[in-house]
Amino acid sequence: MNIILTEKEAEVCEILNNVTNSLKKSRPDLDLTLRIAGGWVRDKLLGLECNDLDIALSSLMGYEFAEIVNDYLRENGYPISGIGKIETNPDRSKHLQTAATKILGLEVDFVNLRSETYQEDSRIPSEIAFGTPEDDALRRDITINALFYNIHTHQVEDLTGKGLSDLEAGLIRTPLSAYQTFKDDPLRVIRCIRFASRFDFKLVEEIRETIKNEEIRTALMSKISRERFGIEVDKMIKGPDPLHSFELIHSLDLFDIIFTRPPEKLVIGDMEDPIKGVNSSKILKWLLSITENKIDISPRPPGEIRSLYLASILLPYANMLVKERKKEIPAAAYVIKNSLKLPNQDVDTTTMLFASIKPLHDAAHKNEEISLDRLHLGRIIREIGSKWPMALILSVAIDLLPELESIKSGNPNENVLRGIQRYNNLIKRINELGLQECYSLKHIIDGKSIIDLLKIKPGPQLKEYLQSVIEWQFEHPDGTKKECEQYIKEKFGKEYGRSRIQSY
Repeated sequence: MNIILTEKEAEVCEILNNVTNSLKKSRPDLDLTLRIAGGWVRDKLLGLECNDLDIALSSLMGYEFAEIVNDYLRENGYPISGIGKIETNPDRSKHLQTAATKILGLEVDFVNLRSETYQEDSRIPSEIAFGTPEDDALRRDITINALFYNIHTHQVEDLTGKGLSDLEAGLIRTPLSAYQTFKDDPLRVIRCIRFASRFDFKLVEEIRETIKNEEIRTALMSKISRERFGIEVDKMIKGPDPLHSFELIHSLDLFDIIFTRPPEKLVIGDMEDPIKGVNSSKILKWLLSITENKIDISPRPPGEIRSLYLASILLPYANMLVKERKKEIPAAAYVIKNSLKLPNQDVDTTTMLFASIKPLHDAAHKNEEISLDRLHLGRIIREIGSKWPMALILSVAIDLLPELESIKSGNPNENVLRGIQRYNNLIKRINELGLQECYSLKHIIDGKSIIDLLKIKPGPQLKEYLQSVIEWQFEHPDGTKKECEQYIKEKFGKEYGRSRIQSY
């Protein structure tokens, strides 16, 4: 397996080689070798584009070498970039200081080769020292991430002896025994799953068996921060095949560890079998990929697809609530916030998606019996907001769950086709009535106008009046402001007068 460098990569490697040769002349005692490590080597061998270079140094700290490189660039008329010093941050898997810069527009990180020693109760190395290339390769998570490209010899170095063959065979394997690798850093369990799904590779049996080990499972729960779980899950659902990740999580019985359920004493309702999240994700993937008999909605952007998969895998929590600060919140929101530490936007989006399932289901079925009117549909779309197409896709996936086997067969039956058509008819009705963007419909009469019209003081009742304005607009799409004012006066003028009389 050979690596073909782009013109820019070749020039960067030449610059780094020249810097090394120059440095050796001024410091003959310095035994310095530069190797590109990890993901870049793997991706280049797979024919994938990668613009980030991690340069492993055999005998210098990264920041010191980065400064020397910048001196060379300056002296030879190349543009230079600032050097960022990334301090150690174990929660971000940064166990050594890294120097980050740009060379000819390529992102380059400099770090030294290292060996690591771990303590029983932590995934953070207790001792880090300069190491040999072999030490560095063996401490990595999987063999395909332990490959080096020697800048001076232009050769790929496979120091685990299995990286190249595993890359060719599509296997995920640990450099040391899986037990030792996971015991040192249990996060590698989750990374193995993520890389298997990213490249559609297979976990070797040793990894599968080791993940069943109670000692490893306990370490996974006790040594990994919830933020790290969230970071890995985020990468899975943004990756090319979230479903593959979910299937591995389920087959390895890791759902409860990753998507940890709320404390039992706070729970209201029951959690469903985690397989529901996997199955709905299978249908979701199918819905997003089919070209015939598809949902009549334009392709969804990557951010929405990510949100759909997150909501889908958490469907087992859809009917569960959690008591929190005298409120009851959806259990899925609790899991996103506490078990994964993902942003509040994910909490809000998933909560909205779950709340939209029943209204959209009911609307799709009712629309089969009688075409829904503007008021009925307008209320639903406005309540859901701009992401109603995304919510509709999830609703379809859930509706089709009983037909999963038919979908998997590759020849969907009549129930599947009828189910999709049911929702397409709903979309058609929404379009016919011009309600696609009714969530952004502005009030034809604003709050101040209502106050002046009814001669009232501002108060909580104003929200009800404004809602009535919007509903009138749904029913009278061509209505004028004057007509709406008359409606509001007739509906609320007398009511306001009565309330004033009753207050005396």
